[in-house]
This record gives sequence, structure tokens and C-alpha cells, in this order.
Amino acid sequence: MTIYMQSTLELRPADLTRFRATMIELVAIVEAEGWHLVAAIEQITGRLHTAIDVWRLPDLESYQRGLAALRSHAHFAEMATALGAAIERETVVLGGRASWVPEGR
Repeated sequence: MTIYMQSTLELRPADLTRFRATMIELVAIVEAEGWHLVAAIEQITGRLHTAIDVWRLPDLESYQRGLAALRSHAHFAEMATALGAAIERETVVLGGRASWVPEGR
């Protein structure tokens, strides 16, 4: 069963260059475990310095496989430091496809 994940990242107002570079590496690692980044949005209204990622996962177990791949990656310590410096708060929500979505979407 396909699972969708929304990750809302409330970022600290700072130079986000290192955060963005780390996210590029993170995406490659978890996509190798079956995750698919559907959309990544940097807000331009509302709370500035907020990013929203929408992911499609093949199943719930792939969530844990993706996290395990991150933790075992050679650059994990550097990635964790960069993300920890940039992220003030993260909210992760997992869910299934809503019944009102038209077929084919």
C-alpha cells in the first residue's frame, strides 16, 4: 500500500546553503530505499523559513529502511550536524491516499 509522508521543517533564519546541500544528499540516500520526493516547497508566505516535503513511499516499512540508510551512511554525522543547526522543529505525518482524489492522480 502506498504511503504518503509530509515533513514540515521550521527552519532557523540563517544562511540555508548548507541545509540545502545536505537535503540534496539526503534525498539521494532515501530515494535509493524506495522513497520518492513528490514536492519540496519553501514557503514565501505564512511562516517564512518553512519547508514542506511531500514523499511517496511504497509501504510503511520503507520509512524505517530510509531512516536506517541515513543512520548508517558515512556522512551521517555531518548531515545530522547541518540539519540540527538549520531545523528548529520538524513535524512528520504519514497517511494513505484520500478517497476523494480523482483516479489517475
